[in-house]
Amino acid sequence: MNVEPFEVYRYYLALRLHFTTDQYDVVKQSGRVKASKQAFFKRKDLLAIRRVAETYSDEEVVNFLVANFVSGDRWGGVFDVEAKSRYTQWKKRLESISYTFEQELDKLIFTAEKHTMTIAECLSTGHHPLILKMYLRQDISIETLVILNNLTKFVEDLDISLKDDLIWPDVSRIVKKYTPFLSYNKEKVHGSFRRKTGYQS
Repeated sequence: MNVEPFEVYRYYLALRLHFTTDQYDVVKQSGRVKASKQAFFKRKDLLAIRRVAETYSDEEVVNFLVANFVSGDRWGGVFDVEAKSRYTQWKKRLESISYTFEQELDKLIFTAEKHTMTIAECLSTGHHPLILKMYLRQDISIETLVILNNLTKFVEDLDISLKDDLIWPDVSRIVKKYTPFLSYNKEKVHGSFRRKTGYQS
């Protein structure tokens, strides 16, 4: 069943607040947000919003928006021409999330060995730790960052050491805000991580 365009707009406002601010949590606040129809009808991307409403079901709209906030322009590019492509790529990553994590973990281990670093050092050492550099050059996906943080809580430490950094606070926010939306086989994925790295949390 399709969604009304105004509801898409409400979802958008709630998720934009969730992903771009520290004060709003869409899960805790059950998506409640102030939205006026007057502002809605003035939007320049009204046609794109209507297209999303006509294309996706209620659950798919939320996924579509989440995919774009974590993969694209978090400040409002979720209805641009690349939005559908981002959503498709996001779905592919989630369909094979265990495999993707394994591949990216192997890449991290290989890079760590090349730099004679431990996994713990990759997550914490340097002005921009190796894990952040790999994410910024797209060697590691945002999903892998979320999983690694679930396992090691490395984000908390970097929030302290990189609090004045220009890049890290935005990355940190995405990791933390994306966490409740990302589901995967924890037993399988976490077991693989500990087996390959010997890391004990």
